[in-house]
Parts: sequence; structure tokens; C-alpha cells
Amino acid sequence: MEYSTLFEDLPKGSLSQIIINRITDALISGELKPGDKIPTETEFSENLGVGRNAVREAIKVLEAFGVLEIRRAKGTYVVEDYNDQLLNPLIYGLILSERSMDELLDVKIALSNSVTYLVLRNASDEEVAELRHLCEEFKAVMLNPESSDRECYKASIAFNVYLSEICHNRLLAQLDGIVHKIASFTRHAAIEKSREIGEPQLLPDNYFRQVEVIEGRDATAIPGFMEERMAVWKRLLL
Repeated sequence: MEYSTLFEDLPKGSLSQIIINRITDALISGELKPGDKIPTETEFSENLGVGRNAVREAIKVLEAFGVLEIRRAKGTYVVEDYNDQLLNPLIYGLILSERSMDELLDVKIALSNSVTYLVLRNASDEEVAELRHLCEEFKAVMLNPESSDRECYKASIAFNVYLSEICHNRLLAQLDGIVHKIASFTRHAAIEKSREIGEPQLLPDNYFRQVEVIEGRDATAIPGFMEERMAVWKRLLL
């Protein structure tokens, strides 16, 4: 197999990162495809004039991220199917990046918009009925003065995790789950604040509004709902 871009002259920088970028670019261009065998450590080393340690390090990184798999006695191959490890770089990037509350709310709204649209389009009537049931459970917990904030949080997460599931898009559900984790403190804060100001119905009522939009199967109603959601979040968090 001819590798036209993998073995071009090297720019300056970390050798292992350059090799990672070369393999990534080859995947994007289609020069490498799922299931393809990549060049051996020796081929990389000889064609690029670099030590095998740099090649080995690059392959280990891409293997850890779920892009490559090493098949003993056969070589190293591009994975053929999506797996959860492929999101690891994004997860760590979000965790380590500086982020303001405004930015988090913008990201949450963007994902909420996409998830709501796909649920509206893809979820069955039975799934939407179960979503309404989870919403009712959340409201009951929020309105119960004996409930702890933790119980309220768990009921809120149960609703939102199921909402992600019934969009029937695994990648989007994964992204939404990551943001749930990264922004979990915002959910805790919103629950605590709404109960503190004596308006525990604010969040569950907004959830009910989302369910109504989904039940109506009218995508044109989503932007108006998102404005309502952002207003609620800003009131409780900013």
C-alpha cells in the first residue's frame, strides 16, 4: 500500500505528536480507512528518519484513545467500529479547559436543543410516555419538603439520562452525558436555589414544557422552549 502523506518530510515539533497528526490526517483524508493495517514501527522509523520510541509512543496514545488496535503477530490496525474510548480526548479537554458559567449554559442549551429535536423526531410514543412519568417523579420529589437535594438531583438526572437515550443517537447521547458530568455542579446549584427561594416547581415545570414540545412533534416549538429554559437557568445560576 502506498502512503502518500504519512511519510512526508517532518515539520518541527514533538515527533510522537507529529506521527499522531499524520495518522489522524490520513484517516480524515481517507488514505487510511477503518480496518486498514498501518505501517510498522520500522517502516515509520525508516521512512521518517525517527527513532522507534517516538513511533511506539504515538501508537500507544492512539491505542489508548481507541483509534488503533494492536493485533498480536499481525500488526496494528485502525479500529473498525466506534467505541466509547474515542471520546476520551474530548472528555479530558472539557475537564481541563477553563470555562465560565455563561459558556457552560451555552453548551448545555446547544446540546439540549439537539437532543430535544432528535427525541421529538425519533422517540416512540411509549418512550415519550415514560419520559413524562420520569418528569412527574422529579416534580413530586422537588415538591416534597422531606426530600433531600441529593434525591432531587438523582430524579433530575434520571429524566435527562433517559431523554438522551431516546434520541437514538449514540454519539450525541455520549456527548450529552459528558456535559452532564462536567456541569453537574450547575444542576446541584439550580436545585438548591429553586428550593431556597421557595419555587421548587421551576425546574420540573420546565421539564414538563420540554415533554409537551416533544409530544407535539413540532420542531418549530423548540426555539421558544429553549428561550424559556435559558431564562430559568439564568435566574437560578447567574
